[in-house]
Amino acid sequence: MTSLIQEFAEARQERLQDHVNFLARQQLAREQRQQDLQVQSEATAKYLAHAQQTRLEWEQGRHAIAENALASRQGEFQNRASQVSTYLSDLNIGRTKQAAEDGEERAQEVRTRTFKIQSQLTHIHNARIRNGDAARAARGQITAERAALTAMQLEDINKARLENAAIASQQRSEEFAARSAASSAKLQAIAGHRITTAKQDADSRSQEFRDRAANVKSSLDAISATRLAEAQAQATKLSDFRDSLSTSVWSGSRTIAVEPKATPSAPVATTQRKKSKAEVKAESKQGNVAKPFTAKAPEPAEAKESVKESSKTPSEIQQFVVDYVAQLSTNSSLLEIVNDRDIVRDLLAQGANTLKVDPSEILNTLLKMAEG
Repeated sequence: MTSLIQEFAEARQERLQDHVNFLARQQLAREQRQQDLQVQSEATAKYLAHAQQTRLEWEQGRHAIAENALASRQGEFQNRASQVSTYLSDLNIGRTKQAAEDGEERAQEVRTRTFKIQSQLTHIHNARIRNGDAARAARGQITAERAALTAMQLEDINKARLENAAIASQQRSEEFAARSAASSAKLQAIAGHRITTAKQDADSRSQEFRDRAANVKSSLDAISATRLAEAQAQATKLSDFRDSLSTSVWSGSRTIAVEPKATPSAPVATTQRKKSKAEVKAESKQGNVAKPFTAKAPEPAEAKESVKESSKTPSEIQQFVVDYVAQLSTNSSLLEIVNDRDIVRDLLAQGANTLKVDPSEILNTLLKMAEG
């Protein structure tokens, strides 16, 4: 235990030293980064100052070039403005003269076209009047002829409709009668088929119910037999486990240390160990084995006090087992503790010394708790 604590301390010291070294390396790296950043900042400031100076010089040269170009453009613009003004004045005078001549020509042409159009319109109007009268008379004649033809066609259509309606009514009556007869026959056939199908379904459902009831009964019988066999097997395994556990716990205490010259008044009850169930069964089978003591020794006062104190309730024994399991550092379950021979021996020894009870009672209580 001491070596383990020392290893933990050394490991913790190593981790602390690694942490300190890591912090030192990080501090050196931070200082190096700050120095690099300072150098980079100075270089950047120098570069920006040089770039600003170069940009100012370039802007001054560009401004001078722009002023010279503006002055040259303004002179050229003034020259072009004077030339354009002269050209526009000459063009305006020429256009004014040409516009006057063109206006006179267009007026003469308009007067000529107006006279021609008026004469043409008069001729067209007279022709339209004559054509309208002739077309009106022709349309009246055509309308009268179409009215007479339409009246004759409507009379023929009405007669044909009445005849077709009578024939269709007769056909519908015959078709209705035929369909009614067919529907009645079909409904009767469907009703008979449904009744037959319902009887067959009822018979099949009853047969299926009987089959399922038989299957369920057989399944329940098989399950009951299986569970009974499993319960018997579990009971047998539990009995064998308890016997093997008792044998494994008390296998090292079968010999009883007895002094050959012991007096009858010696406290025999405090020096003898309890035998396990396997040893009791073995001794009961061997009838010719001699007992170590033939005379009944008187019980001392200490033995009587131990008998009085051994009458502990099962709840106190269970509480002792629970407290013992809780103080273990392995966090083991009751089944794991029962399977551990050393822990069971220690538990029985401490319980016998603390509670002043028979170790078999503690063992039985432990087994009951593990089974529960």
